[in-house]
Amino acid sequence: MRATIPSLTATPINEVARHCCELDEGNFAVGFDSGSVHVYGSDGVIISTTELDEKIVGLADSEGNIIVATSTGGVRAFQTELIWEYDIESGCEMICSHPNGVLVADSSNRLLLISAQGTLLDSVECNSPVTINCSEGGFCAVASEDGSILILNSSLEIIHESKAAADDVETVSCMEFRSDDVLMVARNSLGVVVDDRPENRIECWHPERGLLNTTEVFSRVTCMLPTEYGVVAGCFDGSLLRMEIGSNELETICQFEYQVSFITMWEEDLLVASWFDIFRVSNDYSVVWQFEHPGIVDCILLLGERVALIGDDRKPRSTPAPIVIIDPDTPATEDHLSHHYTDEREEFSGALSPEEEAKVESRPEFKLESNQILQDLNEESEEDAIEAEIETDILDELSASARAINLPPVADAGEDITMQSDDEGKAEIMLDGSGSYDPDGDVVSWAWEDERNRVIGSSDRIRVRLSKGVHVFYLTVTDDKGAATRSSVTVHVK
Repeated sequence: MRATIPSLTATPINEVARHCCELDEGNFAVGFDSGSVHVYGSDGVIISTTELDEKIVGLADSEGNIIVATSTGGVRAFQTELIWEYDIESGCEMICSHPNGVLVADSSNRLLLISAQGTLLDSVECNSPVTINCSEGGFCAVASEDGSILILNSSLEIIHESKAAADDVETVSCMEFRSDDVLMVARNSLGVVVDDRPENRIECWHPERGLLNTTEVFSRVTCMLPTEYGVVAGCFDGSLLRMEIGSNELETICQFEYQVSFITMWEEDLLVASWFDIFRVSNDYSVVWQFEHPGIVDCILLLGERVALIGDDRKPRSTPAPIVIIDPDTPATEDHLSHHYTDEREEFSGALSPEEEAKVESRPEFKLESNQILQDLNEESEEDAIEAEIETDILDELSASARAINLPPVADAGEDITMQSDDEGKAEIMLDGSGSYDPDGDVVSWAWEDERNRVIGSSDRIRVRLSKGVHVFYLTVTDDKGAATRSSVTVHVK
């Protein structure tokens, strides 16, 4: 059993925490679909609340201000009150911090660089962005829905463009800049055409020299953490990989049971989120402790001496998972709950006093005749009892083992789909997860998500209307004992 640590506090929330960002002084902000933005302290207590009329699609920090991107109202900057706002008629899709302010992707396929004071610095057209990122040096990267990549300078001028292969279906699962402005891109070829291109790969792009190298990965990369020596990558199959600068060789440093969803540094160690669990991995790649969160962990926020864990259990109509605060330096124990209970209730721990132990050890003295009579009377019945006891013990053990084992459900999002678009450039698709099942129980909930982790359906089959391009959807099924698994399906609309 791995050592565990307790939480410091868990703050209940009324709706799922969709977006979050770290702030100064150990505070952090969380945005919700309802339009609420809460600022929390490192103790998990709400410091302030801002109510907007639009759905929150992203949060960023710029010069101490909370920059909020909304689905219909544009971009707004807050501290304790509104500082400035920049209206965007088409609404926002995503936002990230930039050394000069924030980079925003709107719903009309534009990138906008907005200063920390709320003025437009530059803008550029881009094709259906699904991911944006910025480096410390001001370089920007955009991944499009069709798998293409743009790398831009601080004035949003395109310096490199890598188009997706025309004879294949490609996606970008994640990308991060290193501190030296080299872009690490996790790219996936979905194998419509069989050739020598790796199905999953990490590409390294230099802002001046272009593509430096390509390294094959044997599972889809789901998150990356740039480090001083290179990059750490987490994969869909639960593997944690390490690659050094100047090398194209990957080293597997840990293997977890489920998909890795987030990685961050804590001192010299790594904090790794895998499904419902957080692991602290030391610099020699051993697991120091494990912490189980009430929800699937999407983000780990660093708050000085503490961290906040943001996640959700993905179950429709369930109470949202709380925001949990932990101290990663808390001494780990094999069972912190039972250990804590025994310390506080020592007088009721069930241990015998020395006097009681002495009485137990002492036995009443029988005469020889009495011993012989008792032995003759009980000899036959003891043999029968021993046989019955052995049989009963075996049956009890088998029964207990059967009850303790819960096989996880099998998630089946269906086969990948290729569909021709209609005259409007759209196609109606049926996503079919009815092939999912639970080998030892029942599937009780389905949750369909799009590439932006938005829940779009809660039944085994749903219909979606899609534009041209490549779309990836994820299905999470949960059984009647709380176990869950995930599957994905890719839809190519031509």
